[in-house]
Amino acid sequence: MRTINSFAAAVHRLRRARGMSLGDIAAETGYSASYLSKVLHGHRRLQPSVAREIDKALRADGELEQLALAQTAGEAAPARPMQLPPAGADFVGREDDLRRMNEAVITQDRPGTATTIVIEGGFWAGKTALAVQWAARVQDRWPGGCLFADLRGLAPGEPADPGEILDTFMHALGAGADTLRGSLADRAARYRSLLAERPAVVVLDNIADYAQVQHLLPGAGWAVVVTAREHQSALLLRSGGLLIDLPPLRLSEALVLLRRRLGDARVDVDLPAAEDVARRCGGLPMALLLAAEQLQRRHHGSLSRLAEELAIEERRLEVFASPDPAVNIHTVIDLSYLALPPRAARVFRLLGICPARRVSDESTAALAGVSVEQARDALDVLSQAHVLDSDVSGHLQMNDLLRAYAQHKAVTEEPVSEVERAHDRVVRWCAGTAWAASNTLAPTWSGPGLAREPAPDIEPLTFTDAGYDAALAWCDAEADTAVEIARHARGPAARDAGWMLPTLFLPYFYVTRNWGVWLTAASEGLAAARAAGSRYGVAWTLLSLGWADHELGRPQEAVAHLREGLRLCTDLADDRLRGWTSLVLGLAYRALGRGTDARSCFDVADRLFAALDFDFGLAFTEATLAHLHQAVGETDAASEAGYHALSRAQKVRSTPVVGLAHHQLGLLLLRQRQYRPALTHLDSALTLRRRSHERWAEARTLIARAEVFSAIGEPVRARESYLEAATILETLRDPHLLDIQAKIATLNTRLSSRDNCTL
Repeated sequence: MRTINSFAAAVHRLRRARGMSLGDIAAETGYSASYLSKVLHGHRRLQPSVAREIDKALRADGELEQLALAQTAGEAAPARPMQLPPAGADFVGREDDLRRMNEAVITQDRPGTATTIVIEGGFWAGKTALAVQWAARVQDRWPGGCLFADLRGLAPGEPADPGEILDTFMHALGAGADTLRGSLADRAARYRSLLAERPAVVVLDNIADYAQVQHLLPGAGWAVVVTAREHQSALLLRSGGLLIDLPPLRLSEALVLLRRRLGDARVDVDLPAAEDVARRCGGLPMALLLAAEQLQRRHHGSLSRLAEELAIEERRLEVFASPDPAVNIHTVIDLSYLALPPRAARVFRLLGICPARRVSDESTAALAGVSVEQARDALDVLSQAHVLDSDVSGHLQMNDLLRAYAQHKAVTEEPVSEVERAHDRVVRWCAGTAWAASNTLAPTWSGPGLAREPAPDIEPLTFTDAGYDAALAWCDAEADTAVEIARHARGPAARDAGWMLPTLFLPYFYVTRNWGVWLTAASEGLAAARAAGSRYGVAWTLLSLGWADHELGRPQEAVAHLREGLRLCTDLADDRLRGWTSLVLGLAYRALGRGTDARSCFDVADRLFAALDFDFGLAFTEATLAHLHQAVGETDAASEAGYHALSRAQKVRSTPVVGLAHHQLGLLLLRQRQYRPALTHLDSALTLRRRSHERWAEARTLIARAEVFSAIGEPVRARESYLEAATILETLRDPHLLDIQAKIATLNTRLSSRDNCTL
């Protein structure tokens, strides 16, 4: 980074006007370009004779000589102010932000302006630490040094008086007593005059607003760094400065901070717990340091025990309570909370009891019982106050510490009845949105069995326009919410949602094969259904749990759950539910080698779905029956069933179902040694599965394609297909990866032998 001074700035301006390079000036003056560069950057003293020769070369008519005279006279001024507090020894990360700050100074070339950098963020995000760290790195390169002041914009007591700060700055710059008289505007003008020839870095920490700092902002050639907890739109509009919205530390950076305080061995011995602590601390540097201090004080404390404490929402804040108000989390968050307008404060409180982690305008409207527009306005206020931040996809969220604080405020400041009503409203909103999302992924899959009840007081999302991708993205974000609601269902409306909501995610689980969350959601949903005394809920959740067991390769457990569910749904006379349960029970029987029982179950499902004229279900049963026919040598019947399944799927117009039908037909044709038609259907399946983001299913199709290529004597293409599948399976941590790697190794050996024979 170059040193900024008035002489160098004028040389730069004149060089551009004359179209001369530093080499051109060197040629005219007789001094080397290297020497001139060091003079202009402050690494060599500026001599009058050098200034005179540069003035002549640039035809400056004495301007540069005058600037040099004034600048060298200024060298006799008082010592440069160096007011920065010590930079933190445990500063980690923020390299991208530091780079952007450097670039902002280097690229600032508009005449008459200073470089303004505004660092915003929530409590304990490390705003001051970043400002001090950057200023400490660059202050030696500025002739005027560094000025620093805490404006106490959001702090206990009164904010700092800008007039007093201004007088302090002028005194540090060597101003006499006579210059400290007059109005604030007059003194600000003298302040900028003092700095005109000695550019410096000014750090204004924790400001309230533009009005507080407008007279402290430097003039041309300076850099000012401002930190604030609230969005400074007025300052940014006037300065056109760089905004750094400071995010939490990344997980890797948070672990570095814990290692510095606790040592590598203590973190490595319980790395999962350390990661949990980092997440529960919201990635906030001060919270991580306080958590580490807790462990250092407890000689026998462990990261696992601390992680368990932080996992309990009602007790999470206790870890960060302190008699020192500067590091007491209640005091620190109070400063932001008490500054909120009433409606935004109420929304903030209720977000603490909202089971949904992703904050949206629509879910907040349901939660607070307000219009979407009112919810949007309140969320804008909370975002500008930095009590909400954005995740990597740009969606609003609340970190765990703020969530615990908001929950505490909701419990202590809201009537219990309103907390329950708000919770029930948002749960019903989640259930309604989940119904819309699941029926976008799998149209009419559940029929009236899980039909959404009208709810005039809430307005769930619909996906008519946004379509499949938006529905899948919503499910991705809210699958864990379904588990939380099932685990903590309360209130008359929420009891049914406790089992219904996780069940509505069944099409999402089938598409993504998110087995861990699927199994947890089904188990928690079953517990919620039993607690609510809902036989219908038990039957649906047993279907989901049995399906998850089957997909996870646990057919015995799947059969036990599905047989219990089949008895229930037979009594309940829900033929669609009975058909799905029979279909999956048949799959589990087939995995156990019980072909006769499997065939019986598939026939029942096929008959029930046909009676309902349910093409969606028939596409599944006919594709499955095709393979049973093939297994017993009924080739014609197998082909007929396979093509019927594809025809049914195309009527449904569900991308995953059509992709499944093409895949199953491709496998069938592969077994029949009709390799080229098999490849055609597998290629269609691959295209569709990629379009519907079915990663696991995509890997299955790639493996089937590799088998076709091997069968037709194309080992290179077979290996390519296996390698693509292996990449996906590795990402999904699928145990089948080892089998595929073995096949790749075999192909490598064959290809190597063939190449050697060719040679």
